Amino acid sequence: MKVLTTDWRSSKAQLQFVRKQVFILEQGIAEQDEWDELDEASVHFVSFGTTAVPTGVARLTPEGKIGRMAVLSSYRHQGYGSMLLDKAIQVAREMGHREVHLHAQADAQPFYEKQDFKTDGKVFLEAGVFHVLMARKI
Repeated sequence: MKVLTTDWRSSKAQLQFVRKQVFILEQGIAEQDEWDELDEASVHFVSFGTTAVPTGVARLTPEGKIGRMAVLSSYRHQGYGSMLLDKAIQVAREMGHREVHLHAQADAQPFYEKQDFKTDGKVFLEAGVFHVLMARKI
């Protein structure tokens, strides 16, 4: 298992593959809500197992927001999400951020709490899915 740090142009096909599978096909998020201008400006992360097929992805915006974190369903609960999150936090720290934040899907809140993220508990809709704002000092 490994995580590659990359950019949009270099890994666009892998990033789009995972995000399309998870967000658009599995969760039913509208395609126009998935792709945005932050993809070009962000640092991206792709996880791999023992093959060249990506298992998960995430991104870190210049402002220190972790987002678009997704792991393919057959690879969940195997540590890929934690690896992606750890790498994003490491890179954020290297970029000089003292805190990272994210919009966690409400059902993923316990995962992020285990990673020391805190929330104010306010739930909001984003792309038709309930989310909570979470942050962590780094």
